[in-house]
Amino acid sequence: MNQQLIFNNDFAYNQARQAITFSCLVSGLKVTCYIGVAEDRSHELALAEVIQQAFSWEDSAEQAIADDAYNSAGEIWL
Repeated sequence: MNQQLIFNNDFAYNQARQAITFSCLVSGLKVTCYIGVAEDRSHELALAEVIQQAFSWEDSAEQAIADDAYNSAGEIWL
């Protein structure tokens, strides 16, 4: 794992964005990552699945950060 990238254990559902969120520190700066959840899907179930597969999502986020795949707000969407 990249020593300059630290993932926080803060998975949560963001209703306004209809996405699961988590954050990481990239060289000391906080970056918020989002995983979209379909409208017809239970957000509780989606959150539980994301938490269960946290390492895989963190790997995906790490790759997106390495690819500089930030949106205009400085967020990563997976």
